[in-house]
Amino acid sequence: MKVPIAWLRECVDFDATPGALAEALTMSGMEVEGIVAEKRAPDGVVAARIVAVTPHPDADRLRLCRVDDGRGEVEVVCGADNAAPGVTAPLARPGASLADGTVVRESAIRGRASAGMLCAEDELGLSDDHSGIMILPDGVRPGTPLAEVLGPPDTVLEVEVTWNRPDCLSIMGVAREVGAIFRRPVRRPDVSFAEEGGPAAALAAVRVEDPAGCPRYTARVLTGVRVAPSPWWLRRRLLQCGVRPINNVVDVTNYVLLECGHPLHAFDRERLEGRAVVVRRGRPGEIMATIDGARRKVEGLLVIADAAGPVAVAGVMGGMKSEIRPATSAVLIESARFHPPAIRAASSALGLSTESSYRFERGVDGEGVDWASRRAAALMLRTAGGSAARGVIDLYAGPPAPRRVTCRFARVRSLLGMEVPADEIVDILSALGMGVAGRTAAACEVVAPGYRPDIELEADLIEEVARLHGLDRVPAPMPACRVAPGGPDEQEARALDGLRADLAALGLSEIMNYSFVSADLLKTVPAGDPATRVELPNPVNRDQSVLRDSLLPQMAATVGRNVSRQSCDLGLFEIGRTFARKADGTTAEKTRVALGLLGRPARIGMPGRGAATGEETFLELKGLIEGLCVCRRLGPLQVESVAFPALEDGWAVALRAAGAVIGMAGLLREDIAREWRLPGPAGLAELDVAALLAGAFDVPVCRPVPLYPAVARDIALVVDESVTHARVLEAIAAGAPKELTQACLFDTFRSEGIGKDKKSLAYSLVYRAMDRTLTDEDANAYHEAVKNVLRKKLNAQIREG
Repeated sequence: MKVPIAWLRECVDFDATPGALAEALTMSGMEVEGIVAEKRAPDGVVAARIVAVTPHPDADRLRLCRVDDGRGEVEVVCGADNAAPGVTAPLARPGASLADGTVVRESAIRGRASAGMLCAEDELGLSDDHSGIMILPDGVRPGTPLAEVLGPPDTVLEVEVTWNRPDCLSIMGVAREVGAIFRRPVRRPDVSFAEEGGPAAALAAVRVEDPAGCPRYTARVLTGVRVAPSPWWLRRRLLQCGVRPINNVVDVTNYVLLECGHPLHAFDRERLEGRAVVVRRGRPGEIMATIDGARRKVEGLLVIADAAGPVAVAGVMGGMKSEIRPATSAVLIESARFHPPAIRAASSALGLSTESSYRFERGVDGEGVDWASRRAAALMLRTAGGSAARGVIDLYAGPPAPRRVTCRFARVRSLLGMEVPADEIVDILSALGMGVAGRTAAACEVVAPGYRPDIELEADLIEEVARLHGLDRVPAPMPACRVAPGGPDEQEARALDGLRADLAALGLSEIMNYSFVSADLLKTVPAGDPATRVELPNPVNRDQSVLRDSLLPQMAATVGRNVSRQSCDLGLFEIGRTFARKADGTTAEKTRVALGLLGRPARIGMPGRGAATGEETFLELKGLIEGLCVCRRLGPLQVESVAFPALEDGWAVALRAAGAVIGMAGLLREDIAREWRLPGPAGLAELDVAALLAGAFDVPVCRPVPLYPAVARDIALVVDESVTHARVLEAIAAGAPKELTQACLFDTFRSEGIGKDKKSLAYSLVYRAMDRTLTDEDANAYHEAVKNVLRKKLNAQIREG
């Protein structure tokens, strides 16, 4: 919010310098981010009255202007269309320097001498408007320096307004804060004007079909207005606040918005079909053109319509059909209060944020609707002429019940940790516009004003007292806490830290994502159950509209984002929560861990690197998970082929350890990988953190170090293609002696020589006894027993020699 000091002084008196005022506002909780001083008008530029205008004899687009500059009449060559007799404009005399550094000189233009230059606003550094020469107010004496005409340079404060203080999104809102800080009364601008036309109800009709979306709607009608550029004082105020002037009617609505914080809209009444205004929801298939030229679907959104269709998106943006044009002569002024969630939903759906929607989303004062309308009407009559219809069309169900909040004086002192006298508490609340309805020795009852929607609880009042009493006066004692060793939160945090350390030790890097995802991402990477997803009713934006029910979509997106930045060897993990809606409507939360693998992250910088195949990626991912199971003491990992929508068929597996399913893993589908142009197969896995932490605090049992050497034997067996590595291990374990300590697959071979739908698996078996050194005869006997089990259980052919 940009706050011109001069405008602020019109509402409240104060003696502080801009720097002291900024300090006071900041210490009261309203941070001032910057102080900007206006530039002084250029020297050598004076007011000049145009006496006569004639065409240039040698140039079609130039004119010869005879001007009175206070010293006499001089001739100036000018190309502006709005240069006309009787107009007063800035004249840069020879020797004057313009805003861009150009020095004006007396020169001949197409053979005619020009004794200076009639200036546009951009040439003077006042705005970016170059549509014509700047028009100065009537009555300015020729020769008056422009700096004197415009007044002294102003100072503008740039104020950061928090989301819960919509009342401060206006000059009057900031003035109320200044008045409370310095204990000065706040003045409201004059809103009186003559009502000379016919009854407003006879000139327009208003109907509200959605009273929940629009609790109050007012309409005033002005006729006989003349649309023209706004006077400089109005344009200057808008420019100081960063708003582009358009014309006197539209500028007044923007001026009132900045002044009191209440958005308004002006319709060309003659372009409203049936001269009717209807507040309703957009109907199926309805499309309208907004004033920015875009055609927008408004189905289901709160709109302002006439008899033919929508003419504005309520509280967001007006439409081209009914916008104010140069020929407009009758204006309908809309001042309303819309339901904040309805405006937030429309702004989000359209991807459109405006000054109006920004304020309506946060809530405006319903009691200030008519005042804002009266202020706009008074200013329009002043700047655009015309006459106002008698009365106002005001559809209002009635004011809401007053918000009464009790403030206990002892609670104020307890919460702030300092002594604040009861009289000062009441004085602060009164200075802030809170009506004190009653007071006892122990408390006071406050009625929150309509422009303060943030005041709901006693704690809100205490915060106001702290701000105005002085946040710098709040004591800062050393924080005290009670340590509870072994508490559940501490144990969970320690367990998660251990899991992170294990994943980092396996060579993975941690990532973090928001818990909110976009519906589009969930369509791209299908994971979880759409029927149990938790969708936000009013998301901040479309990219954060759903609570994630799986970590895999964001892991895939993160891999793709890194690839787009030429990082193609990735080993990532994320620990986060997922959400699902239960049958009773409540939300279930689970903590899970996702793994993402692309390329050869374990071999970065090593020679001989080639592109990783899908099998290599899958096996490396499986090896990482096996290593994690070893770290978490879950026992051997088992895999079981499953189908998963986001993973490639034949490469998706369920993961089992310690007798339970702990997650799933596989390769990302090729068509999904192409969405991010991944250079190779990507491996993804998602595991249940609860299963990984089940034995986090179990004390491991120490085993004695072997004293005797081991004996290794290799075995190669031919089995059906359907026989898995897990089945082979189960068969070996079923018939192996206790001396078998390790069975490791080191080769898989397929060829026509071993038969169709057959494969050869080669294992290294290690035998060791804890009480003696094994002989060859012992090892051969154990090995033969394993062969017999494999023949019997798997119908395996043992490949000899």
